[in-house]
Amino acid sequence: MMQALPEAIKKVWYIMEVIGAIVILAIYFAGNWALQHFLKFYLPIWAIWGLFLAIVLWFVGGILLVRYRYAFYHFMVNGTNVEIKKGFFFRTHTAIPIARVQNVDLDQGPILRVFKLQQVHILTGGSGHQIEALTEEEAEKFKDRVMTLAREARHEG
Repeated sequence: MMQALPEAIKKVWYIMEVIGAIVILAIYFAGNWALQHFLKFYLPIWAIWGLFLAIVLWFVGGILLVRYRYAFYHFMVNGTNVEIKKGFFFRTHTAIPIARVQNVDLDQGPILRVFKLQQVHILTGGSGHQIEALTEEEAEKFKDRVMTLAREARHEG
């Protein structure tokens, strides 16, 4: 049965959208200021407002899509595969054969740490896949289960 991500990941995604918007707006305003003060180049008012509106719409769209991103992100581990289904507009269903799994890494940046979440990276011989976040306890259990299944699959094959 497919599992959903922890509910707290939505808060992380909201925070990341806000941080992204702040960074993009800072670059926008700094770039506009630099053009005016160093190059004496003034963008037309319609371009200034058009770029600003595009940034704001991008941010609002990102915020609105968080709940859909959450609703359409599921994963599952069975005896033969790790399956990850995600996507609202562009849907992907990835099946990673357990026998090909070489390692499972857990990452935790500062924002994930605040919410006690970890990002899971599943590494195979040719590629890597990720599960956006699990609780710290779930992530450890996931890693142990997948690595145990991978060792058993390699010994059987």
